[in-house]
Amino acid sequence: MKKLLLFFGLLFLTVSQAQTLEQKMLIDFGSNAGTQGQITPNPDANGNYWNNPISGVVGATTALMNSTNAPSGFSMEVTNNFIVNTSVNYGPTTTTTAALGDLSIATATMDYWYLETAGSGNNSGQVVFHNLNPAKAYKFYIFASRPTNTVRKTAFAFSGLNSFSGQLQTSDGTTGNLTNILATTLLSPTSAGDLTLDVSIVEGTFGYMNVMRIEEYGNLTTVDVTAVTVAGNDITTSAQSSQMTATVSPANATFTSVSWSVDNTAIAVISNSGLLTPVNNGTVTVTATSSSNPEISGTKTINISNQISNLYFSGTATENGDNVASAIPMRRVTGLNNAITNEFEIFTSLTDGTFNFYTSQNGGQIFGAGSSANSLALNGPAIDPAQSGPVYITVNLNTNTYTITPITWNAIGSSTPNGWSGTGLPLNYQGNGVWQATLDLTSVTSDTNPRFVFRGNNSWSYVFKKITGSQNSLVMESVANEFAIQMSDIDLTYGNFIITLNLSNYTYGIQCVAVDDYQITLMGSSGLNGQGATNMQGYAYQYNELLADRATAGSSPFHTSNHAVNGNNTTNVLNRFEKDLLGDCGKYVIFGLVLGNEGVHETGQVAYNSYQANMQLLIQKSQDAGKTPVLSNNYGRGDYNLTDYAFIKQMNIEMAQWNVPTTNLLGATDNGTGNWATGYQDDYLHPNTAGHTELFYAIVPSLFDALEDQKPQPILSTTTMLEIDNAGGAGSFAFTPDNTVHSFTTVLDVKTTASGSLMVLNTDGGTATVSIDAQGHLTYTSAAGNITSTAVVNDGNWHKIALTHYRARGASFLYVDAALSGTVAESLVTTTLTVNPTSAPANVSYRNWFVYRSGMNADEMTALQSNLMLKSSLELYAPLDGTQTGSAIFTNLAQSTNTVDGSNYLGVAQQSGKTFSVWPNPVKNVLHLSTEAETIEVFDVIGQRVRHASGANSISFDGLSKGIYLVKLTSDKNSKTIKVIKE
Repeated sequence: MKKLLLFFGLLFLTVSQAQTLEQKMLIDFGSNAGTQGQITPNPDANGNYWNNPISGVVGATTALMNSTNAPSGFSMEVTNNFIVNTSVNYGPTTTTTAALGDLSIATATMDYWYLETAGSGNNSGQVVFHNLNPAKAYKFYIFASRPTNTVRKTAFAFSGLNSFSGQLQTSDGTTGNLTNILATTLLSPTSAGDLTLDVSIVEGTFGYMNVMRIEEYGNLTTVDVTAVTVAGNDITTSAQSSQMTATVSPANATFTSVSWSVDNTAIAVISNSGLLTPVNNGTVTVTATSSSNPEISGTKTINISNQISNLYFSGTATENGDNVASAIPMRRVTGLNNAITNEFEIFTSLTDGTFNFYTSQNGGQIFGAGSSANSLALNGPAIDPAQSGPVYITVNLNTNTYTITPITWNAIGSSTPNGWSGTGLPLNYQGNGVWQATLDLTSVTSDTNPRFVFRGNNSWSYVFKKITGSQNSLVMESVANEFAIQMSDIDLTYGNFIITLNLSNYTYGIQCVAVDDYQITLMGSSGLNGQGATNMQGYAYQYNELLADRATAGSSPFHTSNHAVNGNNTTNVLNRFEKDLLGDCGKYVIFGLVLGNEGVHETGQVAYNSYQANMQLLIQKSQDAGKTPVLSNNYGRGDYNLTDYAFIKQMNIEMAQWNVPTTNLLGATDNGTGNWATGYQDDYLHPNTAGHTELFYAIVPSLFDALEDQKPQPILSTTTMLEIDNAGGAGSFAFTPDNTVHSFTTVLDVKTTASGSLMVLNTDGGTATVSIDAQGHLTYTSAAGNITSTAVVNDGNWHKIALTHYRARGASFLYVDAALSGTVAESLVTTTLTVNPTSAPANVSYRNWFVYRSGMNADEMTALQSNLMLKSSLELYAPLDGTQTGSAIFTNLAQSTNTVDGSNYLGVAQQSGKTFSVWPNPVKNVLHLSTEAETIEVFDVIGQRVRHASGANSISFDGLSKGIYLVKLTSDKNSKTIKVIKE
């Protein structure tokens, strides 16, 4: 059969003339902002179906459908940020089918993803196409255009088993590109099924990508690689590189490309082209692996010697004095791979005296003054600098030269006086390479995106920016440009902050001048922002209203500060963590992020994994910053299928076990399949006002009071129980949830051999009861119906009984040991839950009473049955400890300040000798007692009574000075004195 040979640079692909087009995918890059950008409706005028990705942030993933609306099996992931056009500046809408073919769709060409060299935008972007078929080939067609009065060009580089590079002139000074499409040659993905597209700016300050078509071809013929041979030289000179080469066999193999790796990046690093660069002295094994067949590879051992990996600075003029053992390390000027360059720098301060440079703190090679100004010589005399005070010192051992530049540092940006054109705000030298100052960053200029950089000597030649993706690492702009390190301005909201520039380790710090101990920052997406509710008054807004009411009634004045942004996923929030969370200066944060925005509906496990990892990172970063994080768990969505639902349920179970407070939002509006309950949906993504109200009711009202009191996360008790003999009428104990509760779950372990009532619920629909009937079956009875279990529960063994109610769904479910006994259709508002009511079993034991403010599904019931401690929306967890006395029997360990009312329980009423325990200790505002005391007296260290209360189970320490106090508790004939520390 005749073959057609296509050349791709040094790579080539032998393809049969019978290659067949199997499917095509159409992509409209842009926004969904109405007149400022539109998605392309499906199908289009040609009958084709389009993909409409609207997020260009790292991690955004789109499952690609083909032009017939069938799943292609491929996905597209953003791996380097693009900006999405959301302004009135958009692409052309008057292209022709004659020029662009099926890409000539106005809603597709009118908007775009773009890059820019100015501001905080990236000047390069990247997407990776995943799950492509390695046995097939792909051709890409790209249209990019932006009408403007300047010339602009954009470069596109594809890489897989083979590669392709090309450019498009997107702007010609008038109408923009209307006719040209960039078409690649046939490309093959890696063995993992990936093709990478890098986009960059060639000319002008912007780059664009409007539309793309992908074609998949089958019926290909290739020649396999059978062997790889590697060659290269040892490295014996500091900062020298070695170009490695790889030869594949046979010579006519279709794919000759290889991937390079080393076994120890602490010794050397290697580029994609095989350039080996030293990091340290030692031996490294270099491997070249066939890109088309990872089973085939070759290796070569390279010895690396004589590298100058460190340089130190010591002498009488230095901050550490003339002691080589404590010489100050200089920083290697290098890229992120830490390759040796023989260039070093340090920011320090000089005094009168001299110094030398050393390759080791044990001495090593010594560099001193050379024969000419600013030159270095091995074993030369000490350098006697003319400069003093803070300086910037550079050393280049390739040229044996050094420089000393006096240095000052300012913070300058859009929030400093006169913005970027001003002089900025000065930082003060603190010693040891650290500058710091308290700065007023409240200036509002024409650039309303508040951010700053560090600028030295009021010169743009000395600028430090943040390394993109790092927590707080800095890089000098000139170094970043030299080594292709992505960088960005430091985003920070307007305010007053303590700003630290630490050039001993190239980091920066942001500290609030004052922290609001009652402020709760809202960081999340549209649900937390109130989308779908009237006037955006969603569940977080309604919770803030409740906090205000509680403050009026005497609780602490907690309040929310909304920094939720519609459409955000975990990566977005991580990217603006500094600006919006650290800059908000509150003590608490609620993260309201959902798997839907992470892409779970499109990418499943990939989205699950990224959400899980990033949520944990957000928790850790918050705690490291001194903030207390609270999480809103995932809720449903109108388009979720059962696979999506399974991911949501599993994630919520995981989050419910994390060591932070969480709220179970799914159980508030779930219809049982992961979709919105009927009547509670605004659109498929968001609840309506009624739905938001249900989510609001799931939040524990006193959660932040408990957190303020440093009440710890509850731990499941496995050793306590309450044994009751009801023959003499022991009495009941009850729990009344704070505020209104709609959906709820109550769980209780029971052991008995008798029958009778276990729990009574007072509801707006009358009284409901959970009982054991004469046959030993568990029953639930309400005005709406009855449930009877098939299981026998009065067999003398422990059984976990659970009643869960979904108000929005309109149903109650009864479980015995995680097995569903039945359901009743009803919608309840429950006011009180009473355990061991009248007609309780004659002898019965109880343990581990839970009350959650949300419905719980079968998976959660199974988790509880396995003794997993689920804490989401948990308002009551009473282990029930019969070895205690008084109300301590019913101590609530959940992170709420609510309590169990045990006043009707005979075991409490008849006790005269009460025991006391108090918490928290140390105390900040309010000291709580495990049981009510007749009198509480607080004495200072000189014996003066400073506080007094009667008939109470708490007492305020607010306003007292820090120190040690004695608290005397008295009840009946029992008294106890406890030492308490006020912090």
